[in-house]
Formats: sequence, C-alpha cells, structure tokens
Amino acid sequence: MDFHLLGPLEVFADGEPVSLGGVIRRGALAHLLIHANSVVATSKLLATVWPGDTPLTARKMLQNAVRDLRRVLSSETGTDSGASGRAVLLTEAHGYRLRIDPDAIDLFRFRQAAERGRADVAAGSYESAARVLREALGLWRGTALADLVEEGLAWPELTVLENGRLNALEDLFEAELACGRHHAVLGELQSVAAAEPTRERLSCQLMLALYRCGRQTDALAAYRHIRVELAERYGLEPTRKIQKLQRAILDHDPELEVPSRPALIDVTALPGPDSVRRPPAQARPGLTAVHPPHPRPRGRNDLTVERQRVSLLLAWARYAPDGRGHGAADLQAAQRECETVVREVSEQFGGTMNHAGGPVFSTLFGYPEPYEDDAARAVRAAHAMRDRFNHRGPGRPARPLAHRTCLHIAVVTGDAYLSFRPDDDIVPEVVGEVVDRCFRLLVLAPRGQVRVCDLTRRASERTPARRVGPESPEGWEPSRGRSNLRGMEEHRRTGTLDWAPTERDELTASAAL
Repeated sequence: MDFHLLGPLEVFADGEPVSLGGVIRRGALAHLLIHANSVVATSKLLATVWPGDTPLTARKMLQNAVRDLRRVLSSETGTDSGASGRAVLLTEAHGYRLRIDPDAIDLFRFRQAAERGRADVAAGSYESAARVLREALGLWRGTALADLVEEGLAWPELTVLENGRLNALEDLFEAELACGRHHAVLGELQSVAAAEPTRERLSCQLMLALYRCGRQTDALAAYRHIRVELAERYGLEPTRKIQKLQRAILDHDPELEVPSRPALIDVTALPGPDSVRRPPAQARPGLTAVHPPHPRPRGRNDLTVERQRVSLLLAWARYAPDGRGHGAADLQAAQRECETVVREVSEQFGGTMNHAGGPVFSTLFGYPEPYEDDAARAVRAAHAMRDRFNHRGPGRPARPLAHRTCLHIAVVTGDAYLSFRPDDDIVPEVVGEVVDRCFRLLVLAPRGQVRVCDLTRRASERTPARRVGPESPEGWEPSRGRSNLRGMEEHRRTGTLDWAPTERDELTASAAL
C-alpha cells in the first residue's frame, strides 16, 4: 500500500484508491501516519479528531474508527506485516501505534530526499542537489492533508510539514542559483516569496536572482518590501545578513556574481520596472540651491549611484475596517486614495514621490536638486498629509475613506545613495542609513503623528518641535502651538520660503500633533 499525506489524504493498494470513510477515520489514520511506528496517546488522538468540544461518546467513536481502519488495512495488505507497504494498527497500553515501512509514506520519502539534497548543497554538489530536491518537491500535490484542513482539522504538525517544504524550496533555490540558473528560477522564486514575505533567506535569494538578471532596482525593492513586512507585522528590522546583501547589491560587489562567470552582467539586459516618473528639474523662484547641479553622464544607460543630501518622508497608511462590511475592493480604493493624498501634498511642497506601492509611501525632498529648505518643506508636507487624513484642512469637507485610515509619518534628513539610470526619467531608489533611520522612526510614530530626526528639526527651525524623550531615541515631534512661534524670527533662516498667511493662521491655531 502507498500512503499520501503531501496533499489530500490518499491510500492506494496495487495502484487503486482505497476508500477510508468519514473524517474521524481519515483524521485518525493521518495522525498515525505522521507519527508512524510511534505510540500516539488516546487522548492525543481524541484532541486531534475533535479540536473543539469532545463529545461524550468520543472514545467509543474512536474505537469504532480504529476497528474499521484495521479491517481496511488487513483486507488490502493481508496479514503479513513484514512485507514492504504492509501496515498494522496495534493497540498499546495508552494509545495506538501504526507499524509500517516508512518508504510506503510519501512524507518520509520526501524527508529522506530533502536531507540528501541539503547534504549535497553543503558539500557543494549543486547539480545533484537540484536534481534530488526537484524530485523530493515533486511528491507534493498541494497543501498537506488539504481535505482534513477543509474539515477544520488544523494541527501543529501541519505547520511543521509546510516549513519542511519551504526549507527544501530554499535549498533548491540555493542550488539553482549556484548553478547559474537565476533566469530559470526567478519566476518560481517570486511566486514563493510573495506567499512568504517574511522569510529572509527566501528574500535574499530573490534579491540575488534579480540582481544577477540585471534588475538591481527590483532587487533593492525586494529588500524594501521585506523591511516593511517585518516592521509592520513584528516591529523588527532585517537581519545583518540581508542588510549586508543590500549593501553589496548597491556596490555591485563582484562576489554576487556566479562563481563560474566572474564577468559582470550587463544591467541593461533586461528592462527596469515601471516606476514613478522623475519630474524635470526646475528652479523654484526665491530658493537657492545648496550647490550647483551634479553633472550627470549622458549617452549611456548603466546604473549610476550618487551620494546626495536629501530629506526622506515615509508615510505608513494602516487600515482598520469600520464595521460596515467593506471588502477587498474598498480596501484597494482606500489605498489608492491614500496614494493620491500623499502624491498631491508631496507635489504641493516640492517633493518627489518615489514609491507608491503602499502601504508605505515614500517622498524625496532634495531631488533632483537639493535646496536649503528641503527639511522644512518635508515637515510642512507631513503636517499637511496628517491634516488631509484627519480632514482638518480649511474648507475641506469631512469624507471618510472606504476604510478608516491610520497615518504614521517620519522625516529624516541626511546623506543617501540614489541609484538611477542617467538616460531614464525614473525616480531613483534610495538606500543608506537615512532609510534605516526613517523606518525606525516610522514604526515608533504613534497613530496620526509625525516623528522627525534631530537633523531635520535643526534644519527646519521655523517648524518648532518638542523632544519625545530625554535622549530623543524616538525622534522629535513637530509641534505647531502658539507658544512655540514666539521668537521664531530669531531663528536662522534655512531658506527663503515664506509662510502663506492662511498657513500661518492655521499653524498658530492648531494644537500640537
């Protein structure tokens, strides 16, 4: 007999399917197969088949199921339990044990093959590892015990099985990448990484595959994606390993190339992703650039990295249902509205939106040319975004979003690395410590509030701020109360941008954020 657990529960005898009956029999058999040749306590089987309230007759019903399973197994395999594929269900002192050859169960064949593949990876035998792991993963026909999961039987063992599959996939991807098959494996990698956005090893492999395919920008976007997921779900930062990989991608580290192909891959081999278009550089009246424009090389389309002082604004839109039964379409509409608000406000204050995928929206101030008032305009834009989401703007009617939206905003000023193609008009990717610090402040920003770094506070002295803590580990909170405007004219000007009269009145009348 053959027993299949890696998908819906199936049993075959001489190639023909065997009928197992109802969910009690199938659940008991599946659990005994997972723990083959080990004693499973009766109480454990009862809790497995009845995860909720156990009926008074549960023990008797389980005994009947065991009797029926014995009849099925004996009729299909005979009484010789020593032959390959034979299964005998034994009664022990406090439970039951299924005595069986492990090779008759697809789960154990998978585990053995996965271990061989992992050993080959460790030994550097990547071709053999890829072949063995492909065969092992071919045993999977879908979610383990999918039919029982549909019946509401969700066991911790099923999570272990799924993790085993993902570990084998990661080993396979490592072997395929080592063999130089990044193009062939990229689509599968993207699909698995999308379903498991917080597995860092998987994300590292995706970043490496994208980079080797000449898609450095997409590789950096993959890093940003896992960073957002970890921050939003767990409040964590990526590990040093993935941060080191991000830096290596930015620096075009030769170590990232396939060992057998040391020459750098032409990054123009594949088209870059669709992205937000870079607006043309235009001088703004009354403002003085910090320094002349950077001479950007023309006539070539390779990636260029520049270091530039910018103010980065991150707006994190978090959604909570309002109890009116909104669905996925409403959630998407809310996100589109959030993007519209962030984009409009950013453009109003001279910023450039460079990430619009949500739920974190990114805006650059100081690109394509830096100005002395970049930090001040970034903070004012943060205020305006907050007001738009709270519907506090003058003359703006209160109109609730499809879902209630909680907005968290952070602004950090400093040197960043901008990656772009000189002959393209796509807004650059931003990497560096500025991004790291901005994400840290973003996670700490309370609902509906803004956090800024100390450099942003000092560079935008006309927008007062108050310290959040003694050492300001959580940044500064810009405030707009009347008392904070006293003595404002004594502050050193960081630009020639003036407050509009209506804006000054609003700032004076508003309470602190």
